[in-house]
Parts: sequence; C-alpha cells; structure tokens
Amino acid sequence: MGDAGKSLDLSITIVGTEPEIRCDLRVPASAALSDLHRAIQRAFGWEDRHLHAFTVTDPTGRRRSFTTDEETVMELQMEFDTAVAIGDITDGPGSVVSYEYDFGDGWDHQITVTGDAVAPAGQFSCLDGANRGPVEDSGGIGGYRQLCEILADVTHPQYRQMADWYTFVTGHSAFSFDPSEFDIEQVNGKLERLSLQVNGAKPTPEEISAVVRPARWLLQRVGTEGLELTKDGYLKPAVVAEIMSGLGWERQWPGKHNRETQTLPVWELRTRMQQWKLLRKYKGKLLRTPAARKIADDDAALWDHLASAVATEKHPAVEATSRVVVAWLLADQLPPWRSVGDAVAQVLMAEGFGSPDGGPVSEAAGLDLFHAVRGGLVSLGVFGPECGVLAPRVPSPGGLKFLMDVRRHQHVGGSDG
Repeated sequence: MGDAGKSLDLSITIVGTEPEIRCDLRVPASAALSDLHRAIQRAFGWEDRHLHAFTVTDPTGRRRSFTTDEETVMELQMEFDTAVAIGDITDGPGSVVSYEYDFGDGWDHQITVTGDAVAPAGQFSCLDGANRGPVEDSGGIGGYRQLCEILADVTHPQYRQMADWYTFVTGHSAFSFDPSEFDIEQVNGKLERLSLQVNGAKPTPEEISAVVRPARWLLQRVGTEGLELTKDGYLKPAVVAEIMSGLGWERQWPGKHNRETQTLPVWELRTRMQQWKLLRKYKGKLLRTPAARKIADDDAALWDHLASAVATEKHPAVEATSRVVVAWLLADQLPPWRSVGDAVAQVLMAEGFGSPDGGPVSEAAGLDLFHAVRGGLVSLGVFGPECGVLAPRVPSPGGLKFLMDVRRHQHVGGSDG
C-alpha cells in the first residue's frame, strides 16, 4: 500500500441502537470525508442509495456540514465532502463528528476519534465491531427493531410478510438473519478493495497476466494461420475441449466440452473476443484482427485494449449497463441475483432507454443485458480462475484494478458512470 502514514482510529456507533451497532475503523488522517463516507457504507453494509451529511464543530469552533450531492450543498449551504480531510476537522482523541445517512430513515452515526496510529499509507481497515448493520430502508431505528423482533419469531403473524421482504431486498433467507452477527473479515475485504481504489493502485505484471490470460491464450491458439471452423461457423469440438483444458475450466462447467454451443465459457470468450475486435471470422476461419496481431504477445497492451473495449461497447444499452455493473462491482454493491434484472432496467429507464415497442425496459431485458456484461468480465480473469455461473460476486485484486481502468476509459469517453 506504500510507505507508512498517519492514521486515525475511529469508533463509529449508530446512535440509539440497542444493542449498540458499532464499527471501529482505522483510516488515513488525510482521507477525504467522501472516502470516509465510502468506508462507513462498506463497514455497516449500507447501499449508498440515499443522501448523507457530515456535521462537526472544527478545531476553530466553527459548525460545518459536508456532503457530496451538489444540489444539497447549494440548498442547505453545506460544503463538499470531497474537499476536506478527516484530519483537518478533528483535534485528536475525543473529537466527535456526526454522520447522517438516509435523511428519511435518519440513521445518525457518531464518529469518535479514539487515537492516532501509523499504518500503511492510504489503508482503511476495521479493528473491531459489534452487531451487523441495519437493513436498508427498514424504517429507521424503530422499524429495524421491529424487523428484528418479527424475524426472531416464526409464529409472529407478520413473519411471512417480513421474511419475504427481507429476502427480496437482501437476497438472503430470513432464516439466516442474525442481528448480532459481525463479520470483520468480510468488512476488511471491502475496505481493502476501497483502499486500492482510493490509492489508485496499479496492477502488477502478475495481475495483468492473470486477467488477460484467457484472451491471450485464445489469441495464441488461433495463431498467425487462424483456426478452421465448422460449416456452421463454430469452433471444432477438439478445439473446444482444448480451450477448456488449457484454461483449467473443465471442473467449472458440466458436459463433455465437445460442442461450443453447449460450453458457455468457450462460446462467451470467443464471441466477446470478436466484439472486442480481437478476432474475426473470414472464409470459414477464425483469424486475429490487425489490432490483435500487434498486441497478442504484449500483456500490458492487451489489458489496455480490453479495458477500453469493455468501457465502450458498441450497443448504447450494453455500454450503459457496463457502466452500472462496473460501478456496482467497484462499490461492493452488486444487487441480489433475483433483483438484478429489475435494477438494471430501472437504471436504463432513468437514462432514457425503453423497449423496442416504446414501453419500459423489462426485467428480462435488464437481466439479459446484465449477463451479457458480466459474462464478458467472467470470460477474462476478473473474478479469478473460476468461470461461468460459478464465478463469485467479488472481483480479484487484479480484476478490481482492471475494473478501475475500465472506469477510467468510461470517464475519458465522457460517460458519467
């Protein structure tokens, strides 16, 4: 993470909770309040779907409030939380900062500086905690307390209704709900991924190689002479089996791996390589494109080409979906599987997209677009060695850095994702 730097130890509690919901974080003293906001969101399991604000009496005695939302800054005469560091508005142990999330439910967090520390520069970490964070949109302290009481009693007349709601919004079974659970390892995983982003961490040669490996492997297998295709334009059975074996994907997908149409990882990789303008079909053969011939043996150049290609999909709806999926993955906020199609559809409609018949974007269309984008990421090494439907929800460290580069290309291209 770099050289050691000054950090602050913070004890963060949600005011009024009983038993107390708390996370103790170690954060860089130089961290912007906007980055502390991102750390709090991850530590408490919030989904960053509502407004927030920090309020503090700074060392000079001045009362100040900060947020990210421009409209709120102007309307309530606040300051931007991107422009001030936590160390600039606190005065050592005992200093207190208030953080409110979701002005409707009114989740008030008290942030108390408990000490100074030295840690790797730019590193966010969790030291301790108690009880899981509340469920998003559960109605504030009273609503969440009621939810906990109902889910603890399967005989309660509202149990089925609340259990169904909990499963819908979280993607988890109500039977597994435990308000006393606190998973420090999971929190630190999220904070490590945040640290990489805040510090703009660059990929190592090994991480670059791991992410581009499937693309490089197929380019090298195609070679300078190309691959003969079947009469229907698919990879031949022996090649399909060779790809699955060569990339170590055999145990990740059922079947004999002798038909491309029945071996989704291979089909996904080959079709995406064509969409990314690295392979093309010509006279019954699969060939490298001119661009691929230049970078087939250069992992860094291949990485950059792929990041740009993922960021600038040809179809506008796919490109928009790519922006939102990349944002979700970087923020550790991928929606539950059962609601991801609707989530994509809602985002697309907010951006002005509709169905071909002029109606709203359907949940099915949103799900198809999500799988198209995620499938492309899975066909690379973004999630590690796994492939297909078995790929995890969380990218590997190298995959996270790849997504950071994808987002950089999206911003250069003028998107707001």
